[in-house]
Amino acid sequence: MSIKALSLPVLVVVWGSYYIANKLALSMFGVVFNGVFIRTFVLFSMLLVGTFTGKIKEILRVGYIFPRLVLIGLLGFALDITAFLGFKYSTASKGAVLLRTDVLFSTVISIFLGELPSFVDILSMVLMLFGVVLVSGSTDLIKFSYGDIFFLLSAFFISLNAFVIRSVQEDKRNPGSDFVIAFYNNFFTLVFFCLFSINSLVRELTRNFTLLGANIETAGLVMGGIFQYLIYVVYYRNLRIFPVWLVRTVLLLMPAYVIFVMSFFGESVTAKQLVGVLVILFGGFLLTMSNYFSKGREKR
Repeated sequence: MSIKALSLPVLVVVWGSYYIANKLALSMFGVVFNGVFIRTFVLFSMLLVGTFTGKIKEILRVGYIFPRLVLIGLLGFALDITAFLGFKYSTASKGAVLLRTDVLFSTVISIFLGELPSFVDILSMVLMLFGVVLVSGSTDLIKFSYGDIFFLLSAFFISLNAFVIRSVQEDKRNPGSDFVIAFYNNFFTLVFFCLFSINSLVRELTRNFTLLGANIETAGLVMGGIFQYLIYVVYYRNLRIFPVWLVRTVLLLMPAYVIFVMSFFGESVTAKQLVGVLVILFGGFLLTMSNYFSKGREKR
């Protein structure tokens, strides 16, 4: 396997490890502290790397796209806090699966933007919804746990954010570079985390700082910051060198990685939930392939 091709499985491990790290950290630390710590860690990492690579100057050239960069940060905060709440009240294994329904929500958003779904699209969405019910362990859609609902909300915000990010990348007047988008995504996510908890931020930070120590939860917190930074680097790089459909397809392998690793931390998955995992991933694969071939026909 070439070094170029290796970047795809690396993406799966990096993103999956980010979920695992957050689950470990949130077993002790608060949601707001987790978000502020990780985003501050990434901010200083990006400032350091940007200074050494000379990219830091790019963050001042954001004329036409600045309002959308703020929106990207707001959606980044929304997808982060809902995912963190999901990890707080549910398992990392379920989170890795349910967060992959962003493929489903992307299709739904496309429909609202005027793109009519094919029969395969509709079949795939029905399959994924059925898989979601199986993975949640509930018997119907109105009996989801809080964690499941937060994961699904996060998947929706991930999908919505992807459309805004793409509009900034493709802006003809002032296209944003990957570094600029990632920097402001992280920066405004941090800002909104602070604003969200402005009345209790100092108390929250002080209380959680006393919990830092030589333990697995603190290790999860630090690794969460490292993997969040690596997601920006590896994900954007993969989108530059591979077709979007291929990247999204490979990411469907991430739940299998998370479920395997979390089994060593005592998380169990029932046979019913495993069937749900396979149904969701198969539905996501069908949606990705349908999107790829329909785009191919449009180009021809």
